[in-house]
Amino acid sequence: MSSNNNIVILGCGLSGMITALALANYNISSTIVEAQSTTNQEFFDDIRTTAINAFSRNIFEKIGIWQELLKLCGPINDIYVVDNKAPEMLHFLIEDEDSSKNKKMGYLIENTKFKKCLYDLVKQNKCITVLDNIKYQRINNNLDYCELALSNNSKLVCKLLIACDGKNSRAKNLFFSNEIEEDYNQQALTFIVGHERNHEGTAVEHFMPTGPFAILPLKDPYKSSIVWTVSESYASALLTIEPKEFAYLVQENFGSFLGKIEFQSKVGGFPLKAYTAKKYYNNSIVLIADTAHVIHPLAGQGLNQGIKDIDCLSSLIAVNSINKDTLINYQKLRQDDNKNMLLITDVINSIFSSNSKIFHSTRQLGFKAIEKIPPFKEMLIKYAMGERGK
Repeated sequence: MSSNNNIVILGCGLSGMITALALANYNISSTIVEAQSTTNQEFFDDIRTTAINAFSRNIFEKIGIWQELLKLCGPINDIYVVDNKAPEMLHFLIEDEDSSKNKKMGYLIENTKFKKCLYDLVKQNKCITVLDNIKYQRINNNLDYCELALSNNSKLVCKLLIACDGKNSRAKNLFFSNEIEEDYNQQALTFIVGHERNHEGTAVEHFMPTGPFAILPLKDPYKSSIVWTVSESYASALLTIEPKEFAYLVQENFGSFLGKIEFQSKVGGFPLKAYTAKKYYNNSIVLIADTAHVIHPLAGQGLNQGIKDIDCLSSLIAVNSINKDTLINYQKLRQDDNKNMLLITDVINSIFSSNSKIFHSTRQLGFKAIEKIPPFKEMLIKYAMGERGK
């Protein structure tokens, strides 16, 4: 049995669901195909957190989902950047004469809660159909349609197949290749801690000898997410030592500004790689978000770049329908921006992961220069908020 759909989305992860909701905002129907069962808690479990910048917040407002997400988000009011406990530090804060605007540097949301919220919104939306616990086995990719053979012996035919099923996407591996690939030989150790004092929406990025150690404020003012980026070899050692030893090292890196910490979750380790695809479309298949590109998480811009993709593609489809020109324009508008962000985060990671005295001195000079040149500092703030080029 086969059924016809204009748009099929592979993957019911964050980017897949946001894509479906963005299309639904234009009254465009889509079908999501998800390999996992959405009735299992494992489908939602994810120890990681996501930073949402100002641009992404505006997109969420546009498609009508921000008010629900805001209930789960912790605001980021300011950011401190510290280089190995050196005296110079950077302090990023939005200074706006109109206090009524209540601007934030960004927001942080736990991925498990993020995913559950999006799934509830997707299930309530009449424009979106979810086929879960179903894998695609074959793809027939033609100029004007795609045909998917599914594991339940049915077929789906669509005018456009949007691949949102991540770095291991079979659709991507079959029809696309990467232009840039980078293995950082690092892991991001991620977990949640409780602390004695209110974080007041402050995020801190410590650049330690072992690697960047980020403290990110959650919705609960007495809880923060930790992302500790270390080498693969050090990550293996940390994940096998006694919990008391690991807790001691974390407290040392964390410092005492929020008091004593307690672990509120298990520790997850995530290998860090980066890539960007040579092409974003092939016949009737288009890549989006982390299926098209992945960057180092250092700057917290990964999903935000994907949301730009989603907004761009959904807007083009709404105005121009599904055709080759739409896909060409989407690639033109998004590929260079994503490539530039990959290169920028790659350079930042290289500079701040080095323990050499030369790099340390250079970083300190850079810190002083940024603090003394307000327009440059303001530009960096806008960049972090996704407002560059405006």
